[in-house]
Parts: sequence; structure tokens; C-alpha cells
Amino acid sequence: MQKFKKIAYIFLGVIITVIAFTIFSNAAKTNNTDVREKTLSEIQYFESKIVYMFNALNNIEFSNYKISVEDISEKSKKSSESSSGAGNGSDDSSSQSSDSSSSGDSSSSSSEGSSSSSGNESSLDNTKKYSLEMKGVLNSKDKINWDYIKSEAELLQNSISTMTLDLYEISLNNNDILNFSSEYDNLLIQIKKEDKQKTLNELTKLYAYIPKFIKNCNKNEQYEIIVNTKLNIFNAYAILDSEDWDTMNKHLQMANNKFSKLLTDINLKNDNQYLINKCYISLNALQNSIEKKDKEVFLIKYKNVLEDLNNI
Repeated sequence: MQKFKKIAYIFLGVIITVIAFTIFSNAAKTNNTDVREKTLSEIQYFESKIVYMFNALNNIEFSNYKISVEDISEKSKKSSESSSGAGNGSDDSSSQSSDSSSSGDSSSSSSEGSSSSSGNESSLDNTKKYSLEMKGVLNSKDKINWDYIKSEAELLQNSISTMTLDLYEISLNNNDILNFSSEYDNLLIQIKKEDKQKTLNELTKLYAYIPKFIKNCNKNEQYEIIVNTKLNIFNAYAILDSEDWDTMNKHLQMANNKFSKLLTDINLKNDNQYLINKCYISLNALQNSIEKKDKEVFLIKYKNVLEDLNNI
């Protein structure tokens, strides 16, 4: 009898151990999944900001229009209105002068009212006039808004510490993480100097780490392909000012090769197929623009491709 009790206790102990191990494993797996999803979200945010910096260096904006705001002084409006009716105002002035001469109290009251009116008029707030202003590559200004880029880069630095900790937690290559942080410091230096070409060079080096990071925290192969496609596009875009069209063409051919997998791999086909086809056409148009050897034409095609990639 005692033998059976001993076996029962052992059996019960094994069951409890298995249940505890299963619960612990599931909890660890869930926690690991949560960390990867959080890290992916941080990488996506970082990637979007880097893309913005790329675009800002050539005044590329995805919106076709921007709101222009103009201050209109109420005092100026009143002055304009009164000058337009100056002829009628002179007759009224004569009449008022005659009336005021007949009464001292009335004159005093009028003087005080005039003073009060003047004070109110000078303190009137300005109103604003809003209008839509066309924004495009061909009518963009050459001046780079470095102040805004500096602000964005400094704010983005604050999120890197958190992202770095999460990257370590998902067991990424330590050297990649350290080099990534170092490259961002190099980027800040070039932005501070307002050196456009060196800033572009640092941005491409920094963006090259994003596909590596994504691979460790995301099983969505489509997203990996899109990021790798962008990387090759940015490699071409970064040397636009040097007008090295042959090298640019090679980078764009690699981008085309990367992206074409979304068209040929049956396992990757999904509901976004229309957008994928549209993007493939835009990507080919970008590569074909190299033949024109025209910067503005290239930038127009570049803008279209990035918009299509972001919509997939």
C-alpha cells in the first residue's frame, strides 16, 4: 500500500513540475513576443524620422500643399476702409466740428472718447489669413531648414536609449548596437556643421542597420523587403549631387531586384498586390529617370516611389 502511495506522490510531483515548466515557458515566450513587438514599433518610428531627414535635405514633402499663414492687422484694415470713404468723412467732420463748438461738455466728452478709441485700436489683435500653397519639387526652395532638422535629430536621440536596451534584450549582435549608437553621434556632428553631403552619407550608414534590427524582431518578410528596397534607393539618392549616374543606376537596379521578390514569390502575395504592382512601376520609372540625368526629374520620381512604398 505504501509502495502505491510513493508512486502516486512521484507521479503527482512530475505532473506539477511539467505544469510549472509549461506555465513558465509560455510566460517567457509571451514576454519575448511583447519585447519584440515593442522593439519593432520603436524601429518603425526611428525609420520614419530618418526618412524625413533624407527628404528634408532636398525639401521633399509628401503633401502637395502646405498651409500658408499671413498676419493681417485690424488697424490696417480699418485704415484702408476709412481712406476709401474719405470724401464722405470730410462732410461729417465739418458737421461734428460745428456741434462741438456749441457745447464745451460735448467737446470734452468727444476728446475723451477719441483717446479711448485710439487706445483700443492700438491694442487690437492681428487676425490671420490662411491660404493653400502648392508644394512640389520644381517650385521648392533651395534653402535647407537646418534648424528643424537639428530639433528632430536631438529629439530622436532621446528615444535611442530605450530602443538600445530593447535591442539588447532580443539578443542582437552587440557590435551592431554599439556601432549604431556611434553612427548616430556622427550624424549629429554633421547636422550641427550643416554639411549636406556628409549628413546624407551618415544617414545611409545609419539606415543600413535597420534591416538587421528588423530581421531579429519581425517575421514579416514583406516589410523586410520594403526596408531593403528603401536602403538601396537612399544609397542612390545620397549621391545625387555628385551626379554619379552610373553608380546610382546600380543601386536602383539592386532596389528593383529586392522588390521584385514581392511579385514573384507566391507566398508573399496578399491583398496589397495592387499597391505592390503600382510601386514596382514607380520604381522602374525612377530607374529610367537616370537616363535623363536631371536632378529634379529624379527627385519627382523618388518622391512618388517613397509614397507608394509607405502605402503598402
